[in-house]
Amino acid sequence: MKKKLLGTLFVGVLFCIFNFNNSEANTLTIKKNRVIKTKGDVFYKWPHKWKFSYIMEHWKPYAIQEITNNVRYGKTALRFELRSGSCGKTSGSDDCKNGPFGSERYELLPNNNDRDISFNGNVWHTISWYIEKFHTPLKGHNSIWQIHNDGDWAPMFNTDLTSDGLYWQRRTACNAPKIYKNKNAKGNDGCSISWKENANVKIMDRKEIFDKWNDVVMNVNYTTKDDGYLKMWINGKLVYHYQGPIKPPNKGKGWSNNSTMQFGIYRMAEDGVHPHTQINYYDEIRYAKKKCSKLKLEELGYNCEKLESQKIEVDTLFN
Repeated sequence: MKKKLLGTLFVGVLFCIFNFNNSEANTLTIKKNRVIKTKGDVFYKWPHKWKFSYIMEHWKPYAIQEITNNVRYGKTALRFELRSGSCGKTSGSDDCKNGPFGSERYELLPNNNDRDISFNGNVWHTISWYIEKFHTPLKGHNSIWQIHNDGDWAPMFNTDLTSDGLYWQRRTACNAPKIYKNKNAKGNDGCSISWKENANVKIMDRKEIFDKWNDVVMNVNYTTKDDGYLKMWINGKLVYHYQGPIKPPNKGKGWSNNSTMQFGIYRMAEDGVHPHTQINYYDEIRYAKKKCSKLKLEELGYNCEKLESQKIEVDTLFN
């Protein structure tokens, strides 16, 4: 009787372990061309597929996972884990040699094999993120999402997580031919956030960032003209408003102005003194043309009319 009871308990324990592990199993797959395939509901109406940022030799099983135990809404979210030393290479770049300490990253980028990966005109999109708290002092850049392009231009906008909080960095001056020429800059290396025509705006205090979900809604008019704009709401509050060109000019081969979003962890590499593992979660990456209502923000607890009625001081290219 005891043996039978113990056997039943053993089988029950195995059943629980199996079901727990199975319920949290990674359902994301990455193909040889680095394009990801998800089974969940992280993305909504997004116009293109996503790919892993680096060649497959850089891929680690823990790097990006589709999980169910920490989600913003729905059934699944994406979990990113970046460990010290996770710098990668492509045929044209080497993050290990980027800057004095190199850079580390696990990001998802638009699949540039898709026919149309570029945002044009009035676009609404969202991203929700959750960062596990870490106590290591932050050094250098630490981006959690960017608005970028697939050419040689600098990112138009990117986040920067610092020891003080979260900053929104605007580099549209780097894409303005007259300003760029006057600075005698060459390539991305010559573009500095310190230029007075660029901007570095604090959008969140550090105490607001960690161990909770934060929702970002953006309305952007993607254009090379002066009627471009970007508005950003975080957790229902308008925190940033820019007016001016968004996309860089298209100068031909090597200078594509295809513009979209990329997300994940991209930071300056550790110097060996304070190495740490960083874990970010992402969910509710939604996309809509022209109308906020198409995002179905009521599912996340927001009202489009209330968002659009808010006002804030406007940042411009020539502040």
